[in-house]
Amino acid sequence: MLVFIDDGSTNIKLQWQESDGTIKQHISPNSFKREWAVSFGDKKVFNYTLNGEQYSFDPISPDAVVTTNIAWQYSDVNVVAVHHALLTSGLPVSEVDIVCTLPLTEYYDRNNQPNTENIERKKANFRKKIILNGGDTFTIKDVKVMPESIPAGYEALQELDELDSLLIIDLGAPH
Repeated sequence: MLVFIDDGSTNIKLQWQESDGTIKQHISPNSFKREWAVSFGDKKVFNYTLNGEQYSFDPISPDAVVTTNIAWQYSDVNVVAVHHALLTSGLPVSEVDIVCTLPLTEYYDRNNQPNTENIERKKANFRKKIILNGGDTFTIKDVKVMPESIPAGYEALQELDELDSLLIIDLGAPH
């Protein structure tokens, strides 16, 4: 299964194609704290361990880890958020290949060439072993990294005249 992921700073957005050709999407908010949560009632708790650190999904915690910075792109919390989005997407737990993004300033170097160090760093981040307390997690087999925004306009660019230009505005996901 190939899953396209926009691992933005406020939400993780997923898109994939079902075997019948149906395109599916899922949005999961980034709201994680650095400790495990306690279960109240019948509400499912998502407690994760990564690199010896404990994290839990908590949509109302004032102690949620800040995700609105460049460090987020390479952080353990980013990995936790992507796995959480996969686990809440309705997809069966399995091996997946993913396509994710980096901001343009991280994807390209000063000479407008792909920054292979940052791209490899992003790929390595998703190869880390994550544990869900009392549950199974997805195995990420292959990671492809694309520059943010550019894939959104790729098809439109193919149809433009050579003197035309294209403006892509990334408004982010609703939160």
